[in-house]
Amino acid sequence: SNKKVINIHIQNPKVSFKNFDFIVVPEHDGITGENVINTKGAIHYLSEQEIHANKDYLSSFIKKDERKVITLIIGGPTKYYDYSTENVEKIFNNLKNLVEKNNFQLVVIPSMRTPESIINYAKEFFRENHTIIESVDKKAYLSALAISEYIVVTCDSSSMISEAALTGKPIYIANIKPKKNDKRFQKFRNLFKELNITRNLGEHLEIWNYPKLDETNRVANIIKPKIKS
Repeated sequence: SNKKVINIHIQNPKVSFKNFDFIVVPEHDGITGENVINTKGAIHYLSEQEIHANKDYLSSFIKKDERKVITLIIGGPTKYYDYSTENVEKIFNNLKNLVEKNNFQLVVIPSMRTPESIINYAKEFFRENHTIIESVDKKAYLSALAISEYIVVTCDSSSMISEAALTGKPIYIANIKPKKNDKRFQKFRNLFKELNITRNLGEHLEIWNYPKLDETNRVANIIKPKIKS
């Protein structure tokens, strides 16, 4: 058959752009070109339908009381960010104060990069009054995105911050002081702050909203008509 093959590359290909029909890269990478499509944040595979479909998954895990839910999504150590006890304790203390002051229950969701020691520390720190999901569980992650009033994401994961932005809910960034220059991540976080998607985790919980960010669909709608032509 004479079907046309379309070559799309996500992220910087590091080889000649001429090898691809489309290159889809985050705006904060600062790459441009006539076949380059820039995205706000990282491209991901989550959909609103999937989040909604898993809404009830956590109902058997979380505490049966009147408290609303705030979720902490934890990344893990990278060459830029150190998950030292001191750094993690700072984030945990901040959250403990917020949940107590505002009568929230906390759900902690680990990711592939989260060290087991951090999960154990969270269990020890927050005790029985909150919910710590102990292993990587996509359904728990989706359910938490669906039921939370607030979402807190550690600063090391552009992809999880981008995924959370699909909800339109307030997202707080839990910052860790970088070990080395993290200007690419800073650019990304500044962009999301300007878009009114995120704020830095601090002493207070504020209410704000923004148009849900669904860059995967937006990019698909740019590419589809071009493929047909």
